Amino acid sequence: MKRIHNKDHIVQVGLDLVLSRGFNATGVEAILKQANVPKGSFYNFFSSKEEFALAIIDKFVADRVEVFYPIFSDESLPPLERVKRSFETMIATFEGADCSKGCLLGNLGQEMADQFEKVRQSLEKSLQEWARAVSGLLSQAQKEKTIAPDLDTDMLAENLISSFQGALLRSKVKKSPEPLNDFIHLYFDVFLGQREAK
Repeated sequence: MKRIHNKDHIVQVGLDLVLSRGFNATGVEAILKQANVPKGSFYNFFSSKEEFALAIIDKFVADRVEVFYPIFSDESLPPLERVKRSFETMIATFEGADCSKGCLLGNLGQEMADQFEKVRQSLEKSLQEWARAVSGLLSQAQKEKTIAPDLDTDMLAENLISSFQGALLRSKVKKSPEPLNDFIHLYFDVFLGQREAK
């Protein structure tokens, strides 16, 4: 049976290729060849490669929400443990890909933030939403007295994500999860080491 090739299929194939090769190194021809669709199909769905970039960001974020939501909403775990587990889940995915690909938001941020304003805005919005979700859990942890009451949870959430992205880049270069494991250890065992609830 012939596979039905639609916009979603092209987006998924393109997302995988861009994660592996980078956006600028991934030509439309390569995406269409990998997706096994006719040459005209791309521009039937996307007016430009920039519009395609916005579509793969949306897909990546939607996939991540599917992974994060059950972790973030799991009330059987303390809030700080949920934050830690969300990062550990991404690290496991990265290790499963032989310490390659990384995070699309970080990758495109480095590659495209200065080239396409709409792409930069979409990346910023996605990172802000991620930070808000993490900050909400950190605020809960503060109420439960498992992190210091004087910490600015919005700033901490932003810094966690920035530090994670930096550790991810370092792990890609090093071809080792060690910097990511250090990130988990330093933040969750040392900097935010469990306090006794009073």
